[in-house]
Amino acid sequence: MRKIFFILSAFILFACSDNDTVSIPENVLLQEQMAKVMVDVHLLEATMNMNVPNPNNPSITLPRNNLIPNADIFKKHNITKQQYDDSFLYYTQHPQLLVDIYQLVLNDLSKMQAEVMNQK
Repeated sequence: MRKIFFILSAFILFACSDNDTVSIPENVLLQEQMAKVMVDVHLLEATMNMNVPNPNNPSITLPRNNLIPNADIFKKHNITKQQYDDSFLYYTQHPQLLVDIYQLVLNDLSKMQAEVMNQK
């Protein structure tokens, strides 16, 4: 009886152990790359919310509706919209990983803000 109790206890311990290594599927961007894409997405959102003129044509303001990360962001990061969508879905299903990504995003945005403030 003690052997069964020991085996069950060991099984429960191993089943409940915290496993920090998560296997990320091939079609999902790595956390660092996803963070870089998210920085650009948030910068695009902020620009569109401010109604900032288009840098290529100052007489045209960027639209505020139907915000979808555009092909320029995907091209810049050499990814497809499908990779972005798959990655975003994966990370929203793994909240701790998404928190880690947003920490990287916040760090990058804070560095950018500090650089702008230092230029003033």
